[in-house]
Amino acid sequence: MKILVEDIKALPTHKTFEEEVETLNRLYARGEITEYRFLSPQLVTISYYRSAEDIFFSGKVEGDLYGFCARCLEEYPLHMTREFAFVLSPQRTFGREVALTRDDLALSFYGGKEIDLSPFIHEQVVLALPTHPLCREECKGLCPRCGTNLNLEQCGCR
Repeated sequence: MKILVEDIKALPTHKTFEEEVETLNRLYARGEITEYRFLSPQLVTISYYRSAEDIFFSGKVEGDLYGFCARCLEEYPLHMTREFAFVLSPQRTFGREVALTRDDLALSFYGGKEIDLSPFIHEQVVLALPTHPLCREECKGLCPRCGTNLNLEQCGCR
């Protein structure tokens, strides 16, 4: 989703759109372990407005996906919801090196005539996902010796 900067006014604008998941699936398919698989576009509800040059965004992203349990390696369905808020400030060029303050490092910037919201939405989705996905809290995992899924059967190992 791209928004023209000149179309952003002082009064809030509300939009709902679907964010495609190909980029997220590629992100999680890079490593040897794929923890998540996104099935359908993520639903995004967003409001935005301008105050001077800063642009304020708030909203919610939600959708269905599959996670891979960190204990038993089984795939399980998962619903993700995350509310978010962020501010974008215009990029500035100073013409010389400037030391950034801690506050500067917390800022996000925009430049050009349009803002592509996809990277910001993808960031919110990644932040909403569990860091240690579990199919259920009481998951018994795999036997460390023979690899049997202990949720399904008992193994003969000691």
